[in-house]
Amino acid sequence: MKPPWYTIILLGFSLTASLPAISQNPDKKQSKDIDAIKQLGLDLDATWNRHDAVALSELFTEDADFQWHTGDVLKNQKQIEQYFSMSVFKDMPMDRRHNSTIQRIRFLRPDIAIGDGTLVVSREGAPENEKPSLSVLFTSVAQKKNGHWYIAAVRLIPIDSK
Repeated sequence: MKPPWYTIILLGFSLTASLPAISQNPDKKQSKDIDAIKQLGLDLDATWNRHDAVALSELFTEDADFQWHTGDVLKNQKQIEQYFSMSVFKDMPMDRRHNSTIQRIRFLRPDIAIGDGTLVVSREGAPENEKPSLSVLFTSVAQKKNGHWYIAAVRLIPIDSK
């Protein structure tokens, strides 16, 4: 027995209507990776806010590099730890807050992603009109190793205030 022609048409319409919704959503694996990369940014903020140079450096790959908006470059995990410990956190008041916002993530490969966003370091509880200690754009590269995402490179970019 053949199904009625309207059953076939209705089935066709329902399948066609569901295709755009399926194609617009990232797959579950990529969604998990996006969430893990966003968590990496939150972990960076948290370790910075605790002034924990060791934990902060552990978020980076061993061969990571970090370029400041001034052009200075840190060339590996150990340099990153030492620089933050001795130069950034040493005299930094504890009320300064690191707030990074990832605005875009693009996967170059399943284990390599590039992210762009903003970074603001400001005094906790400061009025809105108080100038932050630092306000820059960033581009970072994240690398997945042994199932975990790490920061492989960071470039801080000054914001033109013209």
